[in-house]
Amino acid sequence: MKLLKFLRHLFIPHESNNQKGRILHPSSLSLIAVFLIAFQVLLSVFPRSLPRVLGYAANISPAEVIRLTNAQRAASGLSPVSENSKLDSAALAKGNDMLAKGYWAHFAPDGTSPWSFFMNFGYKYQYAGENLARDFSNANDAVNAWMNSPSHRENILNSKYKEIGIGVVEGNLAGVNTTIIVQFFGTPLGGAPVVSDVQAREPAKTTIPKPSAAPALTTAKPELVPVITITPTPSPVPSPQAVSVKFVSPFSSTKNLSLAVLGLLLMALSIDIIVVRRKRIARIGGRTLAHIAFLGMILAVILILKAGQII
Repeated sequence: MKLLKFLRHLFIPHESNNQKGRILHPSSLSLIAVFLIAFQVLLSVFPRSLPRVLGYAANISPAEVIRLTNAQRAASGLSPVSENSKLDSAALAKGNDMLAKGYWAHFAPDGTSPWSFFMNFGYKYQYAGENLARDFSNANDAVNAWMNSPSHRENILNSKYKEIGIGVVEGNLAGVNTTIIVQFFGTPLGGAPVVSDVQAREPAKTTIPKPSAAPALTTAKPELVPVITITPTPSPVPSPQAVSVKFVSPFSSTKNLSLAVLGLLLMALSIDIIVVRRKRIARIGGRTLAHIAFLGMILAVILILKAGQII
């Protein structure tokens, strides 16, 4: 009985809650907002003290990133890019380099460029590009984030790219466990056939050193792509480069909590509207403030749902 009375007080307008469900009162909405903010702060601090319990876990298959990339190209009438093992190795090396040196950028602090990784693995390119993403738990959200960014989208839909390489790494970056996706696009020098790889944005112009057997060639220097954020769906089958799963994922925790709060508030607001209309309850004050607070909460929840970054 006590539980029923509490739920009635929380959701159904009547005398004890001043004809408005307690959860819709400005004070209650403020407490929920504080709770959500505190939850996000804990997610950013907790992994540093207990990284094996709470970490940025993902199960992203490079093959799925390539499939989704080619699906976007096909939708725009472009031919698919093929996966190239050298580009895969170069992308994986770039991801590990960021973790080892503690940077999140296209260029390393020591000036190492993304294109250095192409050359390190013997990939001589005519065109090259790079897209980076971090803190996504599934490939679909990462690719959608790139497609929603004009510069990253331009890389994915660049007809000059013929091959792609994907690297997915998980580790500690600036004190926080994270997942990084490196997407390299390339067109081999001289137009030699290549194996499938993930496409990136086309770079600024740059001159490539002469290959021993071929004439010197001026090539386009890959353009760098910005990074975004979004919420993931784990892939069923992990690949060799897939990230290891932690016990608890901040991605799913944030998404589930935010959706639960949003659903609860929408349910409370619906009940409030129905009861007020049926009982013809007249409210004198507090309505505007409560609704503004409610809308503010909706915006806060939507912002919290944005996980992940791209560059």
